[in-house]
Amino acid sequence: MAILTQNKIKAGHWYSPDGKPMHRMPTVRGDGDRATTIKDAKRLGLYPSVTSILGIFAKPGLDDWKLNQVALATLKCPITEGESPEYWMKRVKDVAFEQVEQAADLGSDIHEALELGMNSEPFNETLRVYVNPVLEWKRETGIVLTERELTLVNKVEGFAGTADVFFTYGKNGIGILDYKTRKTKPGEEVKAYDGQAMQLAAYAATHFGEEALDRVLAANVYISTTEPGRMAIVKHADLRKHWEAFKRAAELWRYLKEFDPRQIKQLS
Repeated sequence: MAILTQNKIKAGHWYSPDGKPMHRMPTVRGDGDRATTIKDAKRLGLYPSVTSILGIFAKPGLDDWKLNQVALATLKCPITEGESPEYWMKRVKDVAFEQVEQAADLGSDIHEALELGMNSEPFNETLRVYVNPVLEWKRETGIVLTERELTLVNKVEGFAGTADVFFTYGKNGIGILDYKTRKTKPGEEVKAYDGQAMQLAAYAATHFGEEALDRVLAANVYISTTEPGRMAIVKHADLRKHWEAFKRAAELWRYLKEFDPRQIKQLS
């Protein structure tokens, strides 16, 4: 079950009302860019992403994993003579989360390869072991991709986001897929994390309309990075329930952030 967190999220993914990604802003000095903050969003009237809204919930499993990584990193980085505690702590955190950056890079590469492969375009051959199981599943099911990497804006509820895949199947079937990379263990069932059903419900309701939710097939496609060649499909039932939960999360997000992006005309 998701738990509300009191953590302040200073940065996230943001979109303009017409769907333009606004995740980064130029620096004042003009020598680069930086992550967009909620202060920027309030000034420009930007819409938060679906994942930003879901960021109000704590993730106990992830938090526990982070603590374990920091604890392990202290063994790899003993404090040296004359080293300040502040510098040592920074060094420990850098080592602890180095693999997070590596995993994020691999996840991005796999995602890009899947996007190309699912559209029958050439992709990085070194990633074929991750992509082929998904392509085979696509052939077996006979799904037909109708939209890829589609940016959606929901002005009624005040959010935006980019969906991986919309598809059709059979005579009248409609659906949505979202790719996720995951570390897995042999013989252990792959299950969805909290919030992932709400994410798909938000995209589906925005694209197909609330009235169509009962007939939408929504699923996460999990690609294992620790067991190359393993892929799992996790379907989500009762999207209408998850959509109602997401709308309440969006309302709570607006309350916590003291910002309602739906009032865009009043901010401009």
